[in-house]
Amino acid sequence: MPRKTKILFSVGGMLLGWLLNAFAWTTTMGHPVNTISLLLGGILFLGGLIFLIITLIKGR
Repeated sequence: MPRKTKILFSVGGMLLGWLLNAFAWTTTMGHPVNTISLLLGGILFLGGLIFLIITLIKGR
């Protein structure tokens, strides 16, 4: 996969995780929805961040 595509995917994952966490903090849907949204959002954000760092380090 080209480096540019990897960077776009990782930034997209981070943004999606950020939005999912924002949804979890502002929604009033109840415990299961908030917990699952926070968990998935955190995993997406951290996964995207780690993938971005690895991509930038290996690209040098």
